[in-house]
Amino acid sequence: MAVSVKERLAALEASYASISDRLGAIEQRLTGLEQRLTSEVGQLRSEMGQLRQEMGQLRQEMRTQFYWLLSSFLALFAVQVSFMSAIMALLLAR
Repeated sequence: MAVSVKERLAALEASYASISDRLGAIEQRLTGLEQRLTSEVGQLRSEMGQLRQEMGQLRQEMRTQFYWLLSSFLALFAVQVSFMSAIMALLLAR
């Protein structure tokens, strides 16, 4: 039983149609993945921007607290020095 050329061409066309359908499905899946990836990257960039802003605020708060602490230590040191000076002056006045 010899297979005719028309039957071979019909089989090839069916194979090509099947391949085309599969490639179309793959293309749709890739398009969906691309859209999801684009969306996720956008969300990630947004969250990174928020984190950078929060880090900047924390740095500012830490800097403010450090300056308050430093000025408190300096004031305490100045009071201690003046107290020691007053004691020395009293001792020397005797």
